[in-house]
Amino acid sequence: MANKIYRAVESSITFQDSGGDVVITLANLGYGAGRISDRYDRGAGSKPMRYKWKAVIQFESNPAVGQTVELYIAESDGTYVDGNVGTSNGQLTSDKRRNLTLIGLVVVDVGTAGTNIIASGVCHIWERYFSLGVWNATANANLKNTANASRVIFTPMPDEVQ
Repeated sequence: MANKIYRAVESSITFQDSGGDVVITLANLGYGAGRISDRYDRGAGSKPMRYKWKAVIQFESNPAVGQTVELYIAESDGTYVDGNVGTSNGQLTSDKRRNLTLIGLVVVDVGTAGTNIIASGVCHIWERYFSLGVWNATANANLKNTANASRVIFTPMPDEVQ
């Protein structure tokens, strides 16, 4: 008898300014600037490697359609951190992005301030620890200057064999 392989959906992890699971200061993130989140500990032992991410981004002023916000992860074994970006919420410089893993883009599809621009994708996380990096690559628009207007949600999606 053949087995079926489904995806299981586990509890999501929210990266946002406050009140989520992991802190990343996205309020008023300037164009041509980035942030790295606090480090998230997935815990010891076997963990899912596949994650679905969903980003919700808002801008303070009207962004240009077609511009992007870049999403990265920095993984760590607890000793070495990709890009040597540290383990706490802070600034992400342009060059530090070079050794992070680009997991996706949020492409501006409406040039109206305060509107949710939503994108999603799938990434793999191999190490116990990871941080989220966000780079505002738009030409002239800061992210919304309101706490938690922008956030990124990771949902573990391990295989379920039946």
